Amino acid sequence: MQICQTCKKDFEIRDADLIFYEQVKTVPPLDCPDCRMARRLAFRNERTFYKRTCDMCKKDMISLYDDKSSFLSYCHDCWWSDKWDPKNYAQDYDLNKPFFEQFRELQKKVPRIGLMVLNNVRSEYTNGSAENKDCYLIFAADFNEDCLYGRLLQRNKGCVDCAFLHESELCYECIDTRGCFKCMFCEQCQTSTDLLFCYNMRNSNNCIFCTNGRNVSNAILNVKYTKEEYDKKKKEIFANYDSIEQAKKEFAELKKKTIVKYASQVKCHDVTGNYLHNCHQGVLLYDTYDSKNCSYMTDTENPTDSMDCNNFYYKSEFCYNVMGSIQMSKVKNCAFGFYSNETEYCENCYNLTSAFGCSAIRKGEYMILNKQYTKEEYYKLRAKIEESMRKENVYGQFFPASLAPFGYNETLAQEYFPLTKEEAFKRGFRWQEKTTGTYGKETIQEKDVPKTIGEVTEDILKEVLICKDCKKNFRITKGEFDFYKRMNIPLPHKDFECRHKERMSKRNPRKLWHRKCMKDGCQNEFETSYSPHRSEIVYCERCYQQEVY
Repeated sequence: MQICQTCKKDFEIRDADLIFYEQVKTVPPLDCPDCRMARRLAFRNERTFYKRTCDMCKKDMISLYDDKSSFLSYCHDCWWSDKWDPKNYAQDYDLNKPFFEQFRELQKKVPRIGLMVLNNVRSEYTNGSAENKDCYLIFAADFNEDCLYGRLLQRNKGCVDCAFLHESELCYECIDTRGCFKCMFCEQCQTSTDLLFCYNMRNSNNCIFCTNGRNVSNAILNVKYTKEEYDKKKKEIFANYDSIEQAKKEFAELKKKTIVKYASQVKCHDVTGNYLHNCHQGVLLYDTYDSKNCSYMTDTENPTDSMDCNNFYYKSEFCYNVMGSIQMSKVKNCAFGFYSNETEYCENCYNLTSAFGCSAIRKGEYMILNKQYTKEEYYKLRAKIEESMRKENVYGQFFPASLAPFGYNETLAQEYFPLTKEEAFKRGFRWQEKTTGTYGKETIQEKDVPKTIGEVTEDILKEVLICKDCKKNFRITKGEFDFYKRMNIPLPHKDFECRHKERMSKRNPRKLWHRKCMKDGCQNEFETSYSPHRSEIVYCERCYQQEVY
């Protein structure tokens, strides 16, 4: 067992981990898996936006960096333009100074892109997104159309207020759902239509308050009803805002009593973790799809032979300690790299090969601190840098907390590993004092918001609402107004961020407990994200399949 240098808790380095570190030519970590992930996530500001001017064209823009930030920030067009060249910021490497000190100097000089987006159409208010059309406030999302307010959305159309949603259409407040149509307030459902307040349904339609159903139709509480009886119940639930809120409470109580599988895993073999699809060999995987021989990964798709990566997409392989990537190979300790190979300690780089300590390079090879070298010079200097970092005992670890470009409370780290301001400072992170949003500007009180969408006209688009929980002001956009009208959904009483927090609270934590199957007579044991203190009935794979299928 090892002792984490950050949280001081014990953690294990497996024999399989040591083999991997040897293969990728790195050293064992000094932090536990959670602290390693928290440090990576501290480099990912996903949803905190600021209005400011572009430091090049001086036009107004939306950016991840506020106007008081020490970093230059360019709008998308300027950052990708030929009006500047990141290679002009090249630095000579000084063997007498620590590497991270020199990288910080480069980091401070090189302009940063305002938002991380690729090939979007009329989707300006998104981040960590690509190939989206007519979308608004969606994050870590790609190939979506007409989607609003969501996180980790892939290939959806016309969906609002969803998270971890795939290949679905006209869904509302759905979580961990795939291949569904016109489903609302559902969790872990697949290939189904017209579900309302359902959990873990497959190939079903016209169901209300149903759980663990397969090939079910016109059912309420898993009991078959006529189409007329189903329609009557649905009409009762959608009578007004209060009736929907009551249904939410009933659904929460229903889930507490249902049978659940120890983990949400489909077509998986020899893995531990949760929310997995087609994963083989690995430990501590979360929200991962189509992985092979990977461990300590979250929010990843198609990874192979990699460890300790977040937001890691599209056939990246042989990577270690990476935050944000698309199609990377043999990359270590990088933040936001795309279509690159054999890079280390690089940030915000594209189409880069054989590089160390670079920032914002858009195409290049054999580079150190943005400076071009010959192949022979590059490998000679790189070996000297690595030797020096090993002596300092910092080589192989992710960027230190001091190099994170955001306040800890602006990032995903605060969402999954919350810290107080004092705790964040103690661990070397920054803190953002500036608050986003407006307060006290509401033109309509929360109690006066219409209870049904039928009472609402387009005049609501001119109003300023107030969040029921955080009291922040928010508006209704034309796109969501049209959606609510179409789906007969009353206006929300919470702003986007509070709705997001409510959705995320319904998902299991990224933490595992060792438990035994609760089916009488079964002795199977497993690692599960359902803590022993929860009320759900947790079954092993075999017992769950016997009960449900």
